[in-house]
Amino acid sequence: MLTDINDLFSIDDEIQKVQKQRDSLIVQLKTAQQNTIPNNDSNHENQAESIANDIEYNANNIVEIKKLKEKYGNLQIFQRLEDFYRKQEVHDSNLRKLDELNDEIAQLSQQEPKDFNIEELTKVSSELKELESELQSTNDIEKVNILISDFNTNVLTKIANDIGNAFKEKLLESKWDTKSTISIETKEITELRQTSSLLYKISDLYLQTDEPILWNFKCLANNFNIRFIYHFHDSTSNIETYFRYLNEYLTTNLYKCINLFHDQTNGLTKQLIHEQFINYVLEPIREKVQSTLSQNDSKTLIILISQIISTDKNLLKSFHYQGKGLASLLTDELWDKWIQFEVTTSTRQFETITNDPNDLPDTAADFIKLLNKIYDYLEPFYDLESESIQRYKLITCSQIFMNLTSAYLDYVLTVDYLGEKRTKMQELYQTMIKMQNLHLVYKKIYHLSGKPIFVHLTNIVNEKESKRYNSLFQDILRDYRKNMEDDIQNSIIHRIQKQIKESLRNYFKIGSWSVMEKNNDTPMAVSSELVTVINAMNEIISRLDSLEMPYELQLNIKNELLNIIVNYFIESILKLNKFNQYGLLQFKLDYETLKTTLQLPTHSNNSQDYKILRLLQILNIKYDNELYSKYVSKEYIKMANFDNLRHDLSITNLSDTDIQDGLYRIIYGNII
Repeated sequence: MLTDINDLFSIDDEIQKVQKQRDSLIVQLKTAQQNTIPNNDSNHENQAESIANDIEYNANNIVEIKKLKEKYGNLQIFQRLEDFYRKQEVHDSNLRKLDELNDEIAQLSQQEPKDFNIEELTKVSSELKELESELQSTNDIEKVNILISDFNTNVLTKIANDIGNAFKEKLLESKWDTKSTISIETKEITELRQTSSLLYKISDLYLQTDEPILWNFKCLANNFNIRFIYHFHDSTSNIETYFRYLNEYLTTNLYKCINLFHDQTNGLTKQLIHEQFINYVLEPIREKVQSTLSQNDSKTLIILISQIISTDKNLLKSFHYQGKGLASLLTDELWDKWIQFEVTTSTRQFETITNDPNDLPDTAADFIKLLNKIYDYLEPFYDLESESIQRYKLITCSQIFMNLTSAYLDYVLTVDYLGEKRTKMQELYQTMIKMQNLHLVYKKIYHLSGKPIFVHLTNIVNEKESKRYNSLFQDILRDYRKNMEDDIQNSIIHRIQKQIKESLRNYFKIGSWSVMEKNNDTPMAVSSELVTVINAMNEIISRLDSLEMPYELQLNIKNELLNIIVNYFIESILKLNKFNQYGLLQFKLDYETLKTTLQLPTHSNNSQDYKILRLLQILNIKYDNELYSKYVSKEYIKMANFDNLRHDLSITNLSDTDIQDGLYRIIYGNII
C-alpha cells in the first residue's frame, strides 16, 4: 500500500495536498475537462470530488497514473507523482543491490583468502562506491557505510594480510635489498613484482579511507623494519645512528626498488614507488621518534629535533622526497622548546664573544663565524616548506639574527678596552677598529638579507602587515651605516685632527719664511719641524689603509683631513707670516709632502687643495714682472674683474675674495 512508503517525498503528503486542494482542482478541471464535463456548478463540484477520490485511492504506480492522465488530462499532481515513483523505483533497486552486496560480502569474508578473485573484488568495490553516491543523502547511507567497513576489514584486509605475510617472507629470502646482485629478469623477481602489483590493486579497492594502506609498500619496507628493530632495539642507541642507517639504506636500495618493482601497466609508476617506498621505510623511524619525543629529557629532545630537521632536508635534497617528513611529528610545544633553546644558545655564544673588551679587534671575525654557524645549522629548518612553521622561521630571524646584530652594534659603540693610562693614538686606533668591525658585520648582514629565506620572510611580513620593507634587516643596516658615516667617521677625523694640530705646534712657530735663501749645495728638503707630523700621518694613514672599511668613507676621511691641513696652512701659516720667494717654495714643498702622506688617489679632486695651490700662484705674481705690472694695483683690485688674470693663470674656481686677498698681501708687503 502507498501508506507504507516512507521517503523524502511521501505519497501520504501528496494525498493530503489533494484533499486540501479540492477547491483548486475544481478550477483546474474547468479548463482540463471543459469539453467532457457539462457546465453545471453543482455537477462540476461532484465531478471534482470524484476525481480527487480516484487519485487518492488509485494513483499507486506509474501505470495507474498514466490511466488517470488519460481520463482527466495532464494535471500537475500527476507529474509530481510520476517523478516520485521513478525515484522510488531507483531507490528500491539500490536497496535490493545493497542486500545482494551484503550477501556477497558475507560470503567473501567466509572464503579462504587464497580463493579470492581480483575481478570480483573490483566489481564489489565499484558497486559499493556507486551505491555510496546514490544513497548519500538518504537514511540508508549508514547501511552502506557499515557494508563498506565490512568489505574493507573482513575481505580486503584479510586477503592483503594473507598475501602480504607470504610476500614478506619471500622478500626476505630474495635478499633484494642486500649487496647481492639481483637481475630484474629472473623468475623469482618477476613473481615478486607480480605480487607487489596485486597487493597494490587490492589497496586501490579500499573505500572511505583518507590514507589507505598500500600493502605492497608496507611489505617492501618490511626488510628495513626488521633490520631497524634488530639494530636499535636498545634504547641507549645514539640518536644520530638511526638517521645515518636510514640514509645508508635508502642510498643503497631506493633506486634498486624502483627498477625491480615498477609496473606502469598496473599504476606502479617509478614516481609512485620513489615516493611511497621512502614513506613506508620511514614508519619505524616515525615510531622511534614518537617514542623518544614522549620522553622528558630536554637534551635528547633538542638533539632529536635537530636530527629530524637535517634528515628531512637530506630526504628532500638527496632523495627528492616530497612526502610527509619527520618534522610533521613535531607539535607547536616542541617547536617552542627547540626555538627557545636555539635562541638561548646563540645568545650565550654571542656573550662569550663579547665578554672581554680586550677581544674587540677579533670580535667581528668571531661574530661573523657565529652567524655563519647559526645559519648553516638552521638552513635545513629553513628548507622545510610547511606553512605551520613559518612563525618559527620568523622567530629565528627576529630573536637570533636581528637581535644579535643589533646587540653587536650596541657592543661596538660602547666597548672600551683601553685602560686609564691611554694615549690619543690608542684612542684613535680603537675607533678605527670599531669602524672596521661594523663594516665587516654590515657586509655580513647585507649578505644575509639576500638569502632566499629572508627574502621570503620579508615578503610574508609585507603581505600580512601591508608594508613595503626591502628587507627585515633594513633598519639594522641603516643603523650600522648611520653610525659608521656619522659617529665613527667623524670621531676618526676629529681624533686625527687633534694629532695633526698637536704635531704642527712647532711648525706654526716658524718665523723665517721671509728670509729663507736658496742653498745651491743641497736640494730643498721638507722643514725639519714637519718631520714629526709627517711620520705620525704616515703611521695613521697606513693603519687607515689597512682597515677593511667602505672605500667611500675612507676617501671621505682623507679628503676631510686634507681640508683640515689646507685650513691650518692658510689660516695659521700663510696669513700670519711674511714670505719671500724661497719661503713660498718651502711652504709649497712642505704642504705637498704632508698631503702625500694621505695617499689620495691620483684622480681625486679636492676644492681646498685647488684653493691653496692657486693662492700660491697669485702670491707668486710678485716675482713675474709682466703679471705684476698688469695686475698688482689697488685700482685693479677694486674693480674686482679678474677674468684676464684667471685666463693668464688658468684659474677657474678661485673666488674673487681669495684673489683680492692674495693681491693685497703683495701690495701691503707680506710677499717680499
